[in-house]
Amino acid sequence: MAMKKRYCMTLDDELMKKLDRFLDGSKFKNRSQTAEFFMKLGLSQYRPERSALILCGGLGTRLRPLTFVTPKPMLPIGNQPLLEYQINYLRRYEFDRIVLAVGYLQEQIVRYFSDGQKFGVKIAYSFEKDPLDTGGAVKNAEDLLNSDFIAMNSDVLFDSLDLDRLFEFHKSREAVATVALVKTNDTSRFGVVRLGAGDTLTEFVEKPSRPIGEPGWINAGVYAFSAKIFDYVKPEQRISLEKDVFPKLAKEKKVYGFKYEGYWSDMGTQEDYIEVVRDILTGKLKV
Repeated sequence: MAMKKRYCMTLDDELMKKLDRFLDGSKFKNRSQTAEFFMKLGLSQYRPERSALILCGGLGTRLRPLTFVTPKPMLPIGNQPLLEYQINYLRRYEFDRIVLAVGYLQEQIVRYFSDGQKFGVKIAYSFEKDPLDTGGAVKNAEDLLNSDFIAMNSDVLFDSLDLDRLFEFHKSREAVATVALVKTNDTSRFGVVRLGAGDTLTEFVEKPSRPIGEPGWINAGVYAFSAKIFDYVKPEQRISLEKDVFPKLAKEKKVYGFKYEGYWSDMGTQEDYIEVVRDILTGKLKV
């Protein structure tokens, strides 16, 4: 049973009279119970649409030959494509409008997901004529997104990243960008970050030359953005979030790091893919 908290509310006389008409001693025994019912009803009928963007346009070169005929987001994990796992994860957090930024072999993705109706979400597509990299892909989807939104790379898996907490953290800092971070024992393959006071991200180095085996916090490939992120990329510009945008935001103290300590995998290579399949078979990752 969910824990309840006391909340004092002042209503005008007319609204109070309307609530009192529903008091019948059975379904509604008091004003608090009646008000709670109608608040829940109202929240289920009217709430702001939550948007998310998944970056699906990459060539997946490090996964070849698997990606010669299949785009990386459509590679199977368990009995579903990786991208379907991500969409279902977003739906659990009530992200009901999902934009897929597609490029390479995009027709397979569009054919499978269509408008998203059978997956319980609304899906829109941002098409790339030429590869725009991560920053350019975000800018290309500007007209399809509203206010703050979640974005993620199409090759990351996680099982307990709390997207509500990530969103709340992001908004409380009034950040332009918030980067989900995960700790790894080998930072040589990933974007490494340094954190300052209040979880500000003070330095962002994409795939630095570091000794193999050096531990640290890395970019998990999941972000919360405000609409101001679009001001940092010009239309039709090929630009990287990791190499160009985040370092600039770090200098301006407008990007924060959100630490995540659950399961995470970047399915970027054949070895990563095999490890994810192994984790599914052993129950380490549930899909």
